[in-house]
Amino acid sequence: MVKTILRATGTYVPTPEISNAELVASFNAYSERFNAQNADAIAAGTLEAKPLSSADFIESASGIKNRHVIEKDGILDIDEMVPRITPRSWDETSVQAEFAMKAITPALEKAGYTGADFDGIIVASSAQQRNFPALASELQGLIGCEGWSFDMTMACASALYGLNIAHTMIQSGQARRILVVSPEIMTSINVHSRREVHFIFGDAASAIIVEAGDATSSGWEILGTHTKNKFSNALRSDFGFINRSEYVADPDYEVGLDQDGHRVFKDVVSFAPVVAAELMSRLDLAPADIHRTWLHQANIRMVDMIAKRILGRDRTPENAPAILHEYGNTSSSSVVMNFEMHSEDMAPGETGVMCAFGAGYGVGAAAVRKM
Repeated sequence: MVKTILRATGTYVPTPEISNAELVASFNAYSERFNAQNADAIAAGTLEAKPLSSADFIESASGIKNRHVIEKDGILDIDEMVPRITPRSWDETSVQAEFAMKAITPALEKAGYTGADFDGIIVASSAQQRNFPALASELQGLIGCEGWSFDMTMACASALYGLNIAHTMIQSGQARRILVVSPEIMTSINVHSRREVHFIFGDAASAIIVEAGDATSSGWEILGTHTKNKFSNALRSDFGFINRSEYVADPDYEVGLDQDGHRVFKDVVSFAPVVAAELMSRLDLAPADIHRTWLHQANIRMVDMIAKRILGRDRTPENAPAILHEYGNTSSSSVVMNFEMHSEDMAPGETGVMCAFGAGYGVGAAAVRKM
């Protein structure tokens, strides 16, 4: 039977960084100005004051100390609070496609492939910058892939949903080699004026090369993949094409990312390990068989608890590494970044589990073994 191989990965992290201290200074300046401008309404109880943030709050709530971003000045400017990205003409490569290529290029170099070697491309990310044409189709043209392509989104679990589709297509004989790309420019989605979410996200991109192989292949054998959903509105972003119509009906309507953090934590910590356990059970893998788990980097307490439930033992930097202290939550690219940064030391025959979880709720898991 054909084996599905994770042949290579590529990741990209932009250079600009924002520390907790910088982000807090910006957020608090925004809140203090808002409160001063609306002092009478706040005093009358008709408007709620904006709370202040702190570096201690951010680190204790999330474990995040730093994040890398596509553009820094706009995020920290209290009149904007979004990255400044110059619009491009239709004749230019789009911003997100260019961002994606910075992860695709090292993945191709590692594997020794060109775009012509691929049957298809899946862009799997929290959002694409336009509705159509598909970002995957643009990337197809940029690398010279003559096959098929499509975009899909399942929030922070997108990369593993894309991996699941690629694995299934290869197992069924529909493709021999697929590129799964997750360009996540989350600071453009985030609402940096909301205390509950202003500190969460960073920007990054990842790419995974998945192919058919055999016992002589190099890389990681994909033993199995599994995805599962449980709908929830607790983490939501309403940015979309209907917004223009909503603004006409109500000019004061506000969209953007928001969450009920306590509810998300409780729901996901109980749901994500179940999905991983279902995959492990299907593959006859016990917790003791798992050398390492690479988890989506949402929150350090979530990482601690989910790792323990998957592995049946306390999390350590060895068995479930964490990278969110440096990069923040980079949505679906985070699990691939984590894998790339913390897999080279594993020995042939050792097995690991990737698990990602996000809005929806959607959970994806993949079991891989070093070849």
